[in-house]
Amino acid sequence: MRYAGAMTDDSAIKNRPHRVNGVMVDQAMLLPSAEAVARQIEAVPLGETRSLAELRDNLARQYGAEATCPVTTQRMIKLVAARSVADHQAGRKALPFWRVVDPDRPNTARLPGGREFVVARRSEEKAD
Repeated sequence: MRYAGAMTDDSAIKNRPHRVNGVMVDQAMLLPSAEAVARQIEAVPLGETRSLAELRDNLARQYGAEATCPVTTQRMIKLVAARSVADHQAGRKALPFWRVVDPDRPNTARLPGGREFVVARRSEEKAD
């Protein structure tokens, strides 16, 4: 299943200031697209999970960046989650964003579907 359909991969790498031992240096920071985040989520096998830190590390390596912006990643997760919840509610195959979202983190409650949706999908996968 190609999740992203109409989305395009418009990820970008920008040099961002980063403090190292009190000195500001440039860091190649990936600003991932929803498509890039969706591809990483699609790669997580059924019944397994990954942390957002692992997802960001994988994206940075894939694109040749030093790091992936956590704020942009969270925004893209929210977009992916919205489409996934809508697909699930419509009976279509949903992108399993719950595999990269910790149900016990505060941000999960602010995602479409909320904590309950994430917990329910994880439970379903364990039952399979």
